Amino acid sequence: MRKYLIVTGFIISFLALKSQTTVGIGIYPTGTETGLGFRLNKDKRVSLDTRITKANLYSNASSTSSFISEASVIYRLVRLEKVRFHMGLGFRNNWNFTTTHKHGAIIPIGVEAFPFPFQNAGLFFEAAPYFETDDRSTWQAGIRTVAGFVFYFPKKIKKTDNEKS
Repeated sequence: MRKYLIVTGFIISFLALKSQTTVGIGIYPTGTETGLGFRLNKDKRVSLDTRITKANLYSNASSTSSFISEASVIYRLVRLEKVRFHMGLGFRNNWNFTTTHKHGAIIPIGVEAFPFPFQNAGLFFEAAPYFETDDRSTWQAGIRTVAGFVFYFPKKIKKTDNEKS
């Protein structure tokens, strides 16, 4: 587990240094799993997407607690000025505090649209088939859908010595 975190940290650092925008934050209020997301950049073809969804925590053992987290590498197939289509591959964790945890793969397929005059804010739509299994080989599969808003923070441009004077 530790080596996966180290590799992910290196990938995040490399992609962040090479992007024109900094991180993006997504809010997904509608869909099968509402939650919050984190995107690495807007302008590059390859980006990292992480999210936390469906956090239901109960102290009662008869109620099912769950906490879903995802980490995906997405590839933007089409990058137009106001629209970006992407497809990716990722890892999904379904943490259950009253039953066994489930882990599996997810394939996000989606679109980001930037219809506003300020091009760092946009709308987000995604459908993602997934497959999960636990230690007892109990599996489940489905399609996760989300819709929401995304905002990318602009990167500050450093001025050279010639531009300062």
